[in-house]
Amino acid sequence: MTSSPSMLGLLRSDPKAAELAEWPFDFDTHVVRHGPITHVEPVHLASGEPLEAIAKDGGGGTYFLCGAGDGEDRPVLFADSEGSAGIVGANLRDALLLMAVLPCADRALNLESQGRAMDEATLLALREEEDEELSEAADMDDLPGRRAEFLDRLGLTPPPLTELLDRAREATALEPSYILLNEHGYAYQQD
Repeated sequence: MTSSPSMLGLLRSDPKAAELAEWPFDFDTHVVRHGPITHVEPVHLASGEPLEAIAKDGGGGTYFLCGAGDGEDRPVLFADSEGSAGIVGANLRDALLLMAVLPCADRALNLESQGRAMDEATLLALREEEDEELSEAADMDDLPGRRAEFLDRLGLTPPPLTELLDRAREATALEPSYILLNEHGYAYQQD
């Protein structure tokens, strides 16, 4: 049995995949080349489990793998630079799929909690709205093409959007186990 390829290994060895991860998906692993990734302040998990910083976003936020081990089958936590944090995937593969394929997962979960049904067509419409906003704000054309190339370079096949929403829900359920504290012991607000 062969193990699946390391997503971080692929991002670090394929400059085009890394470029696509950074733009438009705001997951910058390039910073690794300039030394260790650090957050805007010292942080740790309340549980005492280790954190491994793996990427940054353009606003000073940091992506971490949580827990013991050196594999990517650990929860991914995102901490922004303003004191909020949350689990964005039960593992790195899911986190990257959610960022690239269902970036509106938080919005969909919020609408769902208000009683709105989330089927494939509704999720696709939400993603198209988000894609349009991003494309306009960033003056970017061909976001679907960039998404497809990113997924192809990482060997990721997107599941149905409803399945990705299930994965987002599962990741959110992990949050109570991964409380992020700053150096003064204050908890980051959970997203």
